[in-house]
Order: sequence, then C-alpha cells, then structure tokens
Amino acid sequence: MGKCIITVGREFCTGGFWIAEKAAKELGIKMYDKELITMAAKDSGLSEEAIAASEKQHTHSLLYSLYTMGNDLPLGDQVFILQSRIIKQLAEQESCLILGRCGDYVLRENPDVLRVFIHAPLEFRVEWAKKSPWFTDKSEKDIVAEINKTDKKRAAYYNYYTQNRWGEAHNYDLCLNAALGEEACIKMILDAAAAKSKP
Repeated sequence: MGKCIITVGREFCTGGFWIAEKAAKELGIKMYDKELITMAAKDSGLSEEAIAASEKQHTHSLLYSLYTMGNDLPLGDQVFILQSRIIKQLAEQESCLILGRCGDYVLRENPDVLRVFIHAPLEFRVEWAKKSPWFTDKSEKDIVAEINKTDKKRAAYYNYYTQNRWGEAHNYDLCLNAALGEEACIKMILDAAAAKSKP
C-alpha cells in the first residue's frame, strides 16, 4: 500500500475515537488527536490549556481579549491556522490518521486523503454512553443533553472554519453508521484505504 492519509470526523458517543484508533493500528500508522494541541503549543509558545480552550470558543470573549491583545486575529483563529499547517506537514511527511480538527477540509486539496465520517442513531449513542465509564452517574436525559451539546460544538467549530457543513455526506469519501459494529466499520475503513491507495 502506498501513502495512507485518513481524516476522521465523528458524532459524539459513536465510538468513533476507538474505531479510528484501531484502524490506524491495523494500518500501522500514527493517529493524531490531542497531540496536535501539544505540537501547536510547542510551535507557538502558547500553553496547551490556552490552545485547548481556544478550540471550544469561536466568539469574542474575555479569554480572546486577554490572549489577542496586539494580534490581528483571535486566538482561536491563530490556533486553527497553526494546527492546519501542522496537519498539512504531517500529511506530507508520513502516512497518518487525523482525528477531527477539520482535517478533511484542511487536506481537501490532497489527492491521497480518505475522508471518513462516523455517525449513528441517537438510540445507539445513548446505549453506547451508558456502557462508558464517563457516564456512569448520568441519567438518560443528561446523556442526550451531553450528546446534543457536544455535537453542536463540533458542528459550530467545523462550520465556522470551513466552507462545508459538518456531517454532510458529500464532504466525505466514506460515511459509516457505527451501529453496524466496530469491527465492520474498521474493515470498511481498511478496505477503503486500500482502494484509495491503488494507482
């Protein structure tokens, strides 16, 4: 197989992180997620906390004002540009999987990229969350609220920084329903990656 670059976007509580991680392991490539925050911090001199916070805010706020005095761009925009540059460098240097962070859009001009989006029905996601250690003390109502809140944040981030709409099928090469099962989703990613790398 030639160069393998995969971007994965996902709805919350689909198990998308684990699907992506296992697919990357099967392919023998590195997955980049929160590592991008560390790399951006190292390159910029900003703290990892400031960068992580900037990913969650896209409107002017006190945090923005404190960090952007003397700069033309808000912190979130600076971080997005910085992370985009890092993502492009990684895609040039090695086979890899980029989780989230508008990777499909950032690498939209790269012909080697397989763009994946993982979704699932709400009922599946609620049941998935109930089995997760992060939601053991949450009611079903709270879980649904957290799912909706997180999806809204992810969509807002994506829609703010790209010309696309988060989760729309035509923005991706492969849209997977996590309810088909983790192993089935991993196999489809591996098969699609193999097909993508054929000359």
